[in-house]
Amino acid sequence: MNEAEQRLQQLTNALLAGKAEDVRQSTNAALAQGNTVNEILDALVDSVNIIVDLNEVGEYDQAKVTTAEEAVTVCLQTIEQKLQTAEGRFNAKATTGPVGIKAGNLLSMAVSASLRSVGFHATNLGKTQTALDLLRNSEELGVDLVIPLLAEERVEEQLRNFTESFERGGFKAKFMVIPVAPGLPENVQAVIPVARNTGEAISKATEWALKRQGKDRV
Repeated sequence: MNEAEQRLQQLTNALLAGKAEDVRQSTNAALAQGNTVNEILDALVDSVNIIVDLNEVGEYDQAKVTTAEEAVTVCLQTIEQKLQTAEGRFNAKATTGPVGIKAGNLLSMAVSASLRSVGFHATNLGKTQTALDLLRNSEELGVDLVIPLLAEERVEEQLRNFTESFERGGFKAKFMVIPVAPGLPENVQAVIPVARNTGEAISKATEWALKRQGKDRV
């Protein structure tokens, strides 16, 4: 493991421990070592996924989740200037929010920052817990893209319920959706674009924005 990788590992350890000041120091050290914002965000997303999974099985209580949120906030504040520079590459507004994930705000914070890092104006709707709430709140904000974060438990049912809310609520003509459905079997056919992890969601969102931007220029 080289020094840059060590810095990212230190950041991951600090995030998992919920030590905000250590997170600040590790983030600054990683930047000084030459790590990119995207590498820092990858470490952040990986850490948050671990915390969310531990919370779901009862091994990470609410007090630890609150501490983790503070640590994640510090990490994002440290790279905020770089995120501001990156966002706006696409003339597109996005929202992300959890549907039925107990510690979903953590993941939503990380995914929202990842969207900003690739060029979206992104808003975290991290307190959302129902599909209809997320869709309605996104509609009020006049967004172009919504990335719902679905729970892994009963993921096929979660995706089916979200799709039903999306189609019946009349949102299809208003914005694009790319739900993150972790653990979704490969043989499941969906009528809307689906990502099986957050990294795939960011890739699909970027691809969609590039195509949309190209069409706008024609």
